[in-house]
Amino acid sequence: MSSAERRIETDVAIIGAGAAGLMAAVEAADAGASVVVIESEDETGGSTRLSGAYVALCETPLQPGGREELLADLLHSHHEDCQEDLSRLYVDEAAATFRRLEALGVTFVRTFQFAHMSKPWAHELSGEDMGGGAEIVTRLEAAARARGVRIMTSARARRLLEGDGVVTGVLVDHAGGELRYDARAVVIASGGFTRGRDFIRNFGRPGAEHILPMTGQGSRGDGLRLGMAMGAAVSYMTAGVAPTAPIEPETGKGAMAIYAGAIAVNREGRRFCRESDLYSDVCWAALAQPGAMFAQIYDRAIRERYAETMMGKVLTGYREIEAPTLTALAQRLESEFGFDAAGVEESVARYNDQLAQGTPDDFGRTHLVGESGERRPIAQGPFYAVSCRPGTTHFNGGLAVDVAMNVRTVFGEPIRGLYAAGEVTGGFHGAGYMSGTFVGMALIFGRVAGRCAARAQQ
Repeated sequence: MSSAERRIETDVAIIGAGAAGLMAAVEAADAGASVVVIESEDETGGSTRLSGAYVALCETPLQPGGREELLADLLHSHHEDCQEDLSRLYVDEAAATFRRLEALGVTFVRTFQFAHMSKPWAHELSGEDMGGGAEIVTRLEAAARARGVRIMTSARARRLLEGDGVVTGVLVDHAGGELRYDARAVVIASGGFTRGRDFIRNFGRPGAEHILPMTGQGSRGDGLRLGMAMGAAVSYMTAGVAPTAPIEPETGKGAMAIYAGAIAVNREGRRFCRESDLYSDVCWAALAQPGAMFAQIYDRAIRERYAETMMGKVLTGYREIEAPTLTALAQRLESEFGFDAAGVEESVARYNDQLAQGTPDDFGRTHLVGESGERRPIAQGPFYAVSCRPGTTHFNGGLAVDVAMNVRTVFGEPIRGLYAAGEVTGGFHGAGYMSGTFVGMALIFGRVAGRCAARAQQ
């Protein structure tokens, strides 16, 4: 390839081909811009492709609840500690994003109520043809390509270009050489830093090094480095380094049978949390257990129920222990992972007994997940267990942005020509999190970033 061919002009260059980047590409193209998407991995979709992709939305045919109600829930879930104007932007754009997704072939079929929700805001896809996140990015990629967007995979952005205080493009490693994209605007949508051990070491709290990632391989923090090199501020980095989901460490796969009725026990065989709480809270509690290790215990009926849920369809492939009786299961957990067999049996018996009596259990669990679902005993053999450690599907912190998704400097000034969307941004979640808002913010803020980048003038 000649030097001339290695220098390419485009209106908008987007770094990352997950939900945020692909949605930004569709919006920018529809605004009349020429667009190229640069993806470091050999497949598009990023972490979104691996997710169940619940999307928290309001004022939709499936959930007519209003903006102020969702806003109140968001602020509560963020512990009243976040960049509030981003929460307002989220609810203001939610209904239009639902309509946009439906027009692009993304069809939601029901809603779900997780922890911190006063109403079932989380919109769910059918999952019949493919997992929720895979469906979203597949539809968005098709829409982007139909609009003439160029998508380059196995291309890793290395440096942003700058002139006279304006970002003017990006340098990319591809096929053993370097490409230069000259652009009127760049959108960073490269995902987070769940696989960036240096960022976790420098920003994470004690114990954070034990959090295992279940995210896309490109979640190394590339976008953070690119932005910080331009003087970008970061927001809620330490507060954002938190576990979110249980992972079976041998396979690196997530398992959420607790949301179908399983209980969680530590290596002493004791329950340590209310399993219906937000999965990040469950995992924080797990980090404090011996060896940061726990097991999900369930029976045949719970296993069948879990397989019917979106999480059960997406979170598969983990190592599962099976035994005909609870005693045999507890003995396997003891011999293979060092759990206390007697403690496991006692915890299941106590849970079942309190359930049968209709009394609150030791942790006040009353539902399967949040305020939804009726609990059932763990009583029908065969019995199952998954040995887990706290893992994460995302971190909260990232580049500081305003409501135009324009990246801000450490002095609070806009960096002209530079936008960001998705997990690479910080401030929206602040110190907390509501289920359905990570894919939600990728889609909603990706739309905003794409529109604003298409209008950028150097």
